[in-house]
Amino acid sequence: MTREPRSTLSRTDVHLWIASSDGPDGEPSSLRELEPVLSAEERNRADQFYFPHDRAQFVMARSLLRRCLSQYADIEPSAWEFEFNAFGKPAVHRRLGVDLDFNLSHSRGMCMLGITRQRPIGVDVEKRDARISLPDLIHQVMSEPEIEELRRLPARAWKSRFLDVWVFKEAYAKARGQGMSLPLQDISFLFPDGRTPELTLKPSLADRPDNWLYDFIKVPSDFHAAICIGRRRDEELRLVVREPAQL
Repeated sequence: MTREPRSTLSRTDVHLWIASSDGPDGEPSSLRELEPVLSAEERNRADQFYFPHDRAQFVMARSLLRRCLSQYADIEPSAWEFEFNAFGKPAVHRRLGVDLDFNLSHSRGMCMLGITRQRPIGVDVEKRDARISLPDLIHQVMSEPEIEELRRLPARAWKSRFLDVWVFKEAYAKARGQGMSLPLQDISFLFPDGRTPELTLKPSLADRPDNWLYDFIKVPSDFHAAICIGRRRDEELRLVVREPAQL
């Protein structure tokens, strides 16, 4: 017996699923209903986590991926199989014959999943209070134009701007399928008006900014989040934000 897909996803649709792995009291959500859809390998990985929050985060993310993908194909959540490219980016295994692309990100209480049909996508979410060594990371991650723009801001705003830049670079790198192997200092997300990102790329990237649609994702104020989606020049895409309660 097969199940019919419950959601329609056209070639120009982008569906973004957002979920919290914490309950109302801030403690990890119950995992009893989520764990059965995980593979044996995923359950084994979940058991390796020492802290309950980390385990809950992993189980929520993997369950979210499987349950959401099943909204678009007649495959049970527990039956999804994945493969990885040379840079470690996961994809639906080709033997399943499904033309879905996805990208998953999670950060201390929040999971975010982007799903498209035959279209590259990257998403990233980061907790605002993440512990980072800002002086080191600025010069490892940011381009010279980004650093110049950063220095024009008051010091109290540096971490927030760095995290804005970081989530966009991470989303772009994941959409490219190459992750942190890309030369991050050759990628610039600048904010000339202080709010709207503008992408510039050096020739080393062999790419053009107009190949991508990118923007902030509206999330609670204690997170930074961004999305990057491949497109043809001036192609109109439709972004739909969904919640697991709709499953």
